[in-house]
Amino acid sequence: MIRANVVLRRQTALKGERKKLMTAAVGIVLVCHIVLVYSWYTSEAIWKPLLLLPPRKIPKFWEAIFTIVVNDVMVRQAGMAVKCVLLLTCKSTRGRHFRKQGQLLTAVEYLLLLVRALIPGPVWYRFFLNKEYGNVFSSLTTGLYLTFKLTSVFSKVREFIGAVGLVTRCEVQYGSAASSDEVLAAGDMCAICQEKMHSPISLRCKHIFCEDCVSEWFERERTCPLCRAVVKFANFRSFADGRTSLLPQIF
Repeated sequence: MIRANVVLRRQTALKGERKKLMTAAVGIVLVCHIVLVYSWYTSEAIWKPLLLLPPRKIPKFWEAIFTIVVNDVMVRQAGMAVKCVLLLTCKSTRGRHFRKQGQLLTAVEYLLLLVRALIPGPVWYRFFLNKEYGNVFSSLTTGLYLTFKLTSVFSKVREFIGAVGLVTRCEVQYGSAASSDEVLAAGDMCAICQEKMHSPISLRCKHIFCEDCVSEWFERERTCPLCRAVVKFANFRSFADGRTSLLPQIF
């Protein structure tokens, strides 16, 4: 999975030089692995947390961990497969197509984070209902966990809605399209790529850059490349580089 994550980031960065065969191969391998794993554990119904269904019996601690980790890994791999499809279908061109691709990749990642936050809920809910530890302790831990989980899920829902909002909006979040007069006044030369402007974007500080160049810049930075003025365009992380969060979601 780590290797697939590296390949996806590399293919995303290649843009027009992207190797579609390699991208497709990664997606196919990921899907085959998911099918193989769930086929292997059919009798254990390990897939139930994906439908927010608790296990049939109260799991032991390590059984709960195993169930959650397996589903968490499979969901991440499914997300990577979806990203492979996006990279194969999105136009590998400059400007708005590149920006839209980044927004879609970001939306997919936030959907993954939301789903991964939901998966442990049914498993730990059933685990904490174990009456062997006493009714009071069981009720207390269950209530505390559900409170923590609902808070986390609501946060993930807000982030996902924000990411989807960026996809549906047409305007650039960190500026606006520059007019021909503004481009001429700026010299028609992008300070980032040192080439003629392509789909020029005027930031709020009035500096103008290629949309492609400045989109990549704002994947890492939050300030203008020239004057370092803070440009606020989103209050959450971008996953436009195609990466998938590898930090496991256990609770």
